[in-house]
Amino acid sequence: MDSISDQQFSLWAKRIRNSDEQAFKAMFDATFENFVRYAWKYTKTKDSAMDIVQESFIKLWNIRERLDPAQSLKTYFYRMVKHKSLNYLRDVKIHTEDVTEMEIADSNLSILKDDDSESSKLLEPLKRWIDELPDRQQEAFKLSRYEGLTHEEIAEVMEVSPRTVNNHIGAALNHLQERYKKYKDHN
Repeated sequence: MDSISDQQFSLWAKRIRNSDEQAFKAMFDATFENFVRYAWKYTKTKDSAMDIVQESFIKLWNIRERLDPAQSLKTYFYRMVKHKSLNYLRDVKIHTEDVTEMEIADSNLSILKDDDSESSKLLEPLKRWIDELPDRQQEAFKLSRYEGLTHEEIAEVMEVSPRTVNNHIGAALNHLQERYKKYKDHN
């Protein structure tokens, strides 16, 4: 979703606030799958993740008059999806320990920039290394690297300070670098 600019989200917010159904549909079409992947991280099922994102879009439409185009619509919607996902888990009494693997094909990690054959060999270990991270580090890392959110936006979604986000991402990167060094030494 990093290909969608903050200006685009701001434009959607203004137009949706004015009940522009075409803008609402455009946002839905452009972002639905990414938000489903984000909800899936919590729910572990695609159907429930899709339901949560659809419910979030319905809520967005219902509260459209209260949207503030000066506030980040992307961050606001991530937070909405996160809260609905956590409520879903509470309501169905599912307690998750692991975070489902997310696609990393679009990852911009520097360790994957060597060459194509090395990159393809690294995908599986990299997924495992990311899954080893504590939940909050994983969330911050994935929101940064997969979804393209800024530290401030991640802080809003995770309801922590930007400094905490920076600490989570720094710790995650240190862990991945250590694992990569060990991997490289053994191969």
